[in-house]
Amino acid sequence: MRVVIIGGGPCGLTAAWELAKNGANVTVVEKDSSLGGLCKTVRRDGYQFDLGGHRFISRDHELVEDIKELMGPRLLARSRRSCILFPDRRFEYPLNMMDVLKNGAIGTNLRFALGYVATISGLSRSLSPVGSFQQWVEAKYGKPLYHEFFGPYTRKLWGVDPATLSGEWAASRIPAPRFIDTLRKSIGLSGTTKTHAASYLYPVGGIGEMFETMGARIETLGGKVITGADAGSLVMRDGRAVAIRVTDSGGGAMDIEGDTFLSTAPLNRLADMIDPTANPGTGLGHRSLRFLNIMLDGIEDLSPYTWQYTPSPQVIMTRVQEPKRRSPHSAPEGRTSVMLEIPCRKDDDVWNMPDGQLQDRALEGMSRLGYRLGPHVSGVFSTYAEHAYPLLTIQAAALRHAALLSARQYPNVTSLGRQGLFRYIFMDEAMLMGRQWARNLMNPNGHNPAHEEDYGAGSLLRESGSIAV
Repeated sequence: MRVVIIGGGPCGLTAAWELAKNGANVTVVEKDSSLGGLCKTVRRDGYQFDLGGHRFISRDHELVEDIKELMGPRLLARSRRSCILFPDRRFEYPLNMMDVLKNGAIGTNLRFALGYVATISGLSRSLSPVGSFQQWVEAKYGKPLYHEFFGPYTRKLWGVDPATLSGEWAASRIPAPRFIDTLRKSIGLSGTTKTHAASYLYPVGGIGEMFETMGARIETLGGKVITGADAGSLVMRDGRAVAIRVTDSGGGAMDIEGDTFLSTAPLNRLADMIDPTANPGTGLGHRSLRFLNIMLDGIEDLSPYTWQYTPSPQVIMTRVQEPKRRSPHSAPEGRTSVMLEIPCRKDDDVWNMPDGQLQDRALEGMSRLGYRLGPHVSGVFSTYAEHAYPLLTIQAAALRHAALLSARQYPNVTSLGRQGLFRYIFMDEAMLMGRQWARNLMNPNGHNPAHEEDYGAGSLLRESGSIAV
């Protein structure tokens, strides 16, 4: 059996690795020149930058052990520290009552507390954590906390009114503020809530090193990994896919034949590959990110924080990350760097802005936040993630369902992963999906899910504590 996997990110590569371990004939086709998808790492002049804030953490013991074996001493045990940064104040994240009091925000803390007490005592009208993102947060944590942080940050990140976003992903992405545990205990309720996952594993050479190494292992085991190959269309015959037509970086076209196909490409892209004239995924949108990667000289450490959330509309970025906090090898010795996450849409003004102009605007914002970096900048460049976040509006579920139904017409085509399911899932969830799909394929007498959701998008054990990963 010939297996073709479209996409060399966490889901696709893990599936290919599992198949290659068992001697399967597997080929991975990746559009980019490097592996990792959203989890790739870009390296320049001794600095390394991921596409955003990624880390490896999973409650699946087998997956953790597999990655430890794969990476060996190149895998570091790290701890995370985060904060919410405003121009005039900073809060540790998740929110901590003592920290809020220490920073003199007693009135703010009181509003948070009263808002939460209202939700758990039945005083709030919006008690059910369903519907929109705004309804979910207000019902779970109270209106003051929503309006102080979650609302402004979410509007800035997603570019839409949070009332139009689905609340389905909020539970796995938003940790309970630590002071909520105290409040719950004080009124006789359990103090157990999801908490911030502080410890994680991270490769020396950036998160992309994990998937680069995985790709090399797949090839060692006899599989094929083709980069710089843009999947154009699926070739259909008698109601089945028989090949994927790809274009290489030089413009040459070829068909890669297969018996079974796994797509981890964006769901609307798969629908277009199947039938561009009747693409049911046309309305599925994505929020893009532009990363401004700033190399610094004369500064050894910017701050103790891995990343800092910046909800203020006065600054263009939503997160400030210091790669060195993840791996000390992310910058040359004695130096550091900073990566600014800037939300946008492909081809809008921010996406197309020249690096110099964006740098001026970003450095002005950093000055507002207390970091004057201008004299220390030794280099700047941008990286882009067109499909950073599936835009999970309340209406998106129906469009997603229609696109998946279109793919299910073909019994040998499966769509999985963050992009393939149009779900806001974690990296390890995507990896576990790929592994499970591969095992099901090799064991046709075992459990073989009829629908993509059965691979665990909503049921796999999740980490908690990240607003946007």
